[in-house]
Amino acid sequence: MEPNGVKDTGTVPEAAGEKALMFEQIQTERLLIRAAEEADAEALQSIQNTDFVLRYNGMERWTLEQTRSFLEKKRGRALVICDRGGCVIGEIGIEEDSLRYDVGSAELNYYISEEFAGQGLMREALDAVLGFLFDACGVTLVTARSFVPNTASRRLLEKLGFRLEGVLRRCVRGYGGVVFDDALYSITKEEFEANHGRA
Repeated sequence: MEPNGVKDTGTVPEAAGEKALMFEQIQTERLLIRAAEEADAEALQSIQNTDFVLRYNGMERWTLEQTRSFLEKKRGRALVICDRGGCVIGEIGIEEDSLRYDVGSAELNYYISEEFAGQGLMREALDAVLGFLFDACGVTLVTARSFVPNTASRRLLEKLGFRLEGVLRRCVRGYGGVVFDDALYSITKEEFEANHGRA
């Protein structure tokens, strides 16, 4: 058993640290976070195709086959968020940090069903995944990006201790052809530990 209740089975990419670990699940007070499986495709598609998720996202509506292909491509890097009854309510992606090189950094992206938004669940899930990346994967810094108008997502990152590094102007053409400025955030392992009284 690894830190934060993580068991070893589903791959976390080398981009998320010097060593590849097997990721099975993290249990929090209200959630179960585990590696996505092909069987999750239909549930994830129904969430990510909603206007609520697409509004501040660079994706278009996906077919079920596209979602299955995504999960296969991102095997070990796509995590599903489930309520304690096992219902899939969102997703967290672990990606290579495209703006840094060879410093043990990773990037997170995420979305949650509108039905479960505003209840602190994504904060709970991201906090657990951050702990896993820092404690078990050798990650030294995690980044996340949010379209500037997405104030809820930006507040979430700030509550987690992320710091605003800057804004990329006219960065992404999002859903419906809207062009967004993108806010870039990051948090170091030391900052995360200080926020949790572990400094």
